[in-house]
Amino acid sequence: MKLQLQTLVRESGRHELKQNGVTCISDRHSDICIIENSVGITTTSTGITVHLTSGQTLPPSAPSRFILHPYPRKNDPDAISRTTPVTLLPTPSTAPPCSSHYSSPALLFSAGGFAGNFFHDINDVIIPLFLTSSPLRPDLHLVITDLQSYWSLKYHRILRLLSAFDPIIIQSPSRSPSNVLCFPAAIIGLKYHGTLLCNSTEPPGAVSTSDFRRFLHDSLISVPHLPGLAKLDQPLLVLISRNKSRMLMNEEGVVSVAKKAGFNVVVAKPEMMKKVEQFAGFVNRCKVLMGVHGAGLTNMVFLPPEGVVLQIVPWGLEWAAKEYFERPARRLGLRYLEYHIQVEESSLYDKYPKHHPVISDPWSVNRKGYNVSRPVFTDGQNLRIDLVRFRKTVLQARSLILPDNS
Repeated sequence: MKLQLQTLVRESGRHELKQNGVTCISDRHSDICIIENSVGITTTSTGITVHLTSGQTLPPSAPSRFILHPYPRKNDPDAISRTTPVTLLPTPSTAPPCSSHYSSPALLFSAGGFAGNFFHDINDVIIPLFLTSSPLRPDLHLVITDLQSYWSLKYHRILRLLSAFDPIIIQSPSRSPSNVLCFPAAIIGLKYHGTLLCNSTEPPGAVSTSDFRRFLHDSLISVPHLPGLAKLDQPLLVLISRNKSRMLMNEEGVVSVAKKAGFNVVVAKPEMMKKVEQFAGFVNRCKVLMGVHGAGLTNMVFLPPEGVVLQIVPWGLEWAAKEYFERPARRLGLRYLEYHIQVEESSLYDKYPKHHPVISDPWSVNRKGYNVSRPVFTDGQNLRIDLVRFRKTVLQARSLILPDNS
């Protein structure tokens, strides 16, 4: 078990782990602590406390206690405000007695932050959980805080493949000291490699984005045959429909263009996507996943090999389109297309004068920070697509999947 835990850190961390029994690694995304020997976990009125009960020594920078948030967006105040802090305490003079003993290590993480948004479910929790659990999987206990009941139900098949045991749910604050859960070792926090990324050169090593994609397909894409799909005589295109910001104001016209290009089109409404297992199987049977930039495009992780992602890029969101979906799609081995709207296709065109920076220089607005740009570009626009221009991109998608018939 100790050798397996050591794969989560680089050489200096391994040395510290051997010397002190605990090492904590910090980067710009997350903090994570690996503890080789026994710990006791309890909740208090202010958070969660991990008692180091085998004489482990905290890092020199935190001789009396070490506090971290077990969610990999530590520099995002909104995310951290929804994440319960965890305090590591060295062995107390009188260690709290154990209420429950477990024979396998604990992996303690938060399902708070932005969890509940599908992109953040996958990017902030599921992928980091897959990475961090890999050295011990499935012989470890998932200890989850900040959990909403629907979340564990939605992803129960994934959680069951990550651990041989039922998840342990702990909630804080607690008005009185809770039970003390004792484990032979523990990991506190989650590894994070980047947007929808598993970097095989980073600890724990030899875990790639392709490995995660296979794991996800094994977890979710084993649903029974979906009625009607086998009878389709044309390739299936799934359009992610939005009902808040960044809506397609002429969605019916977009659907018509896709049908005339030779696709069977299914419009996926938000309520359809809530049933993640069923929708995963559905997307796995389609050829093209299309939608305006947004969390729904994260369903591209369920596409079959060489599936096509067609992202409609709103005004001012080119950087986000590239970071959150173009690069990950290519890493997943998918084929990627995008349709960049012109400013006249955005509802912003009717809200601002032509010489306003939102229209003439959107990047200058982005440079002011997300708190300035989000209300404008992310939350403040809808789209009316130029169907004549858009048709060229749809035909390109068709030619990618049926090159002999283009």
